[in-house]
Amino acid sequence: MEVGVWWTRFRAVLAFSDAVVVLGAAACVPLLGGARDPWPVLLAAAAAWWVALGVGGSRDQRYLGVGQEEYKRLVSVTVHLIGVVALVALLLRTDAPRPYLTTAAPVGAAALLLTRWGWRQWLHARRRHDPTWSHRVLLVGNGATVDHLSRQLASRAHLGYHVVCTWEVTSAHEVDIAETARALVRLARRNEADVIAVTTSDALSSELLRRLGWLLEGTGLQLVVVPGLLAVAGPRVHTRPIAGLHLLCIEEPTFTGATRVAKRVFDVAAAGAALVALSPALLAIALAVRTTSPGPVFYSQTRIGKHGRPFRMVKFRTMSTDADHRRAELLTANELDGPMFKMRDDPRVTPVGRWLRRYSLDELPQLFNVLLGRMSLVGPRPPLPDEVRRYAKDTRRRLLVTPGLTGLWQISGRSNLSWSDGVALDLQYVENWSFTTDLVILWKTARVVVAGTGAY
Repeated sequence: MEVGVWWTRFRAVLAFSDAVVVLGAAACVPLLGGARDPWPVLLAAAAAWWVALGVGGSRDQRYLGVGQEEYKRLVSVTVHLIGVVALVALLLRTDAPRPYLTTAAPVGAAALLLTRWGWRQWLHARRRHDPTWSHRVLLVGNGATVDHLSRQLASRAHLGYHVVCTWEVTSAHEVDIAETARALVRLARRNEADVIAVTTSDALSSELLRRLGWLLEGTGLQLVVVPGLLAVAGPRVHTRPIAGLHLLCIEEPTFTGATRVAKRVFDVAAAGAALVALSPALLAIALAVRTTSPGPVFYSQTRIGKHGRPFRMVKFRTMSTDADHRRAELLTANELDGPMFKMRDDPRVTPVGRWLRRYSLDELPQLFNVLLGRMSLVGPRPPLPDEVRRYAKDTRRRLLVTPGLTGLWQISGRSNLSWSDGVALDLQYVENWSFTTDLVILWKTARVVVAGTGAY
């Protein structure tokens, strides 16, 4: 597939899909007892909506397949269209558009979001197995940064950035700005790259970026600058123009306030509803644990919570009753490279416990911990006291938030991740928390748990 063809085809697919959705939404008006307007009127309404989706940038290459902007633009276009139609109806003193506003708009918006999500999953699946559905990237920077970013992009192939070549710069004194810019463009064309990604480096000046931007005008190649803020989420970063410079302003992480109160309210409501809905399953699991191995149904253990406060975490027992005493003799078999203990074939785990762990069903009693405020639905997993004693100074930032049932670590590989990678994900969550992030993590947790991957 030639450079740029993947997104041209994908955008065409989205355009066709959007047309089907808006036509279907318009058709719902008479079917659901709304206005009995002739089909030309319905087609005109659907066409206006479809055009607005394109003009509003919902099919823009920059937003396809990654981030939330694609969805935000879908909703924004629909809301603005509703506003325009309502205003026109008010000025003309007519109720004719009301069925469109009350039926077609909400049905169509929901269907658009659902179909766009489905197409995104399809695109992600294709990218994991076929790099021709991704941007071809020329990565520019110093050796260590280039290697790190190459690994990061390779491990997240679904995001659509496939590194096809690199250009390493070791010293600012070795950089001839004009010649380097021309050489980068030649290298990109030779490797059919459509993106030149430049990482921040002392050896790469703003003059080089400006010269490179000039050379790329009209070529169809994108210039992307990768800042040294890889662990800082977008909502915390804002630009501020001062004296001709665009300064990156980084807001402090938010650990208190109204959004945290909203998180707590959501935790209580969701945990309470889950306990009621899952009560038959909880009873069945309790019976299975009690009848298949000697010992109590539940297992409680001291864990460390927010700000280092200890609490008793409860779960279904999945190990033999002497598991804690045998832990010391198994430490040499630890499969993680940090203070946390993990062992794939742990001899202490019971047969039923192994099945419960695979699908994380042993964690369900922690919903009671959530109700009591000791835990949250989403957050870093609560560590053991001896693990905390061996924490590095930076790692202790995991304790700035309430521990959770699930988190970024759990949806990104679970037990398959190394200690350092898991901690990096937890710190990323702590520093960049948002309510939307929690909802996304909960959704992805359900998919990971059902698949039963990465848990032991």
